[in-house]
Amino acid sequence: MKNYILVLAMLLTIQCIHAQSKIDKDVNTSVINLVIVNDNGDILLKKATIGWITIGAFYEKRHTINEVIDSISKKYGVSITKPNLKGVFTYKFDFNNAVSIRQMYVAKSTTNDLPTNKNVEFRWAPKEEAIEKFKSTIPSLGEMIAQVIEYPKVVWGGSFLIKRENNKMASIITENFYPISDASTYRESAHHPAVVQTLQKYMEGSSYNKREMLLNAFSDNATLYLTNRDGDFKKYSPSEYADFFKNAEKGKFNGRDAKILEVTVTKDIATAKVEIAGPNRAWVYIDLFLLKKFKNDWKIISKTATRVDK
Repeated sequence: MKNYILVLAMLLTIQCIHAQSKIDKDVNTSVINLVIVNDNGDILLKKATIGWITIGAFYEKRHTINEVIDSISKKYGVSITKPNLKGVFTYKFDFNNAVSIRQMYVAKSTTNDLPTNKNVEFRWAPKEEAIEKFKSTIPSLGEMIAQVIEYPKVVWGGSFLIKRENNKMASIITENFYPISDASTYRESAHHPAVVQTLQKYMEGSSYNKREMLLNAFSDNATLYLTNRDGDFKKYSPSEYADFFKNAEKGKFNGRDAKILEVTVTKDIATAKVEIAGPNRAWVYIDLFLLKKFKNDWKIISKTATRVDK
């Protein structure tokens, strides 16, 4: 009986070892790809041995998403705004039983400079050129990035089968791209896109100390009526207002969290309401804007604000 139990235990041990080796061989993976764009809409490319790709990383051990993204940022020396999830895609393989989940995030560069890691070759490329380079390196990567860049208001899903042919990898779409976010969340009818673009220049310029971007949101003769720190209600020019941020580090987030609350457009004029909140909402302001459509774009022609947290 003892011998029988010993043999059975040995057989079970061998089966477990064999099963474990198979699992290790076909291990599932999770990957984060980080697509970085600058103020001009160019996309950051990283040179790898196989060609041009995005920066990214595999999940390892017990990392959270924020920890992985933070490690990517530190590894390559990139300064970015908070990344937004734009896609979750699945890779299956015809040569093993593993599956790979790819999360696609998009973030803006806060400085427009190339990453500081000098051991890696980087470059900025216009959207169309970048996507073509991605496709020539990894076709599925280029297709995924093209989808999330072309339709930025939706979080996308999709699946690929990765095949090995003549020692080369090829991919085919097994599930066409589909929205995995609630499409109603992204209706833009409430906010005029061109007006929103101007307001975003104001919000990003003031939150990241980008003086030139901030000035670009205003017409040259715009007027700002604001209460200063001494409690005096004064009129400021766009240049005087932009000077409030001139001594801060360009591209570094200064704690101002901004979001658009309302936009109303009547032909070539518009009004807008924006909330500006400090860290942990220690202070909250409501900004009111008057905008005017000029030949090429919309500009802020007047602004005032009031503090509402008190």
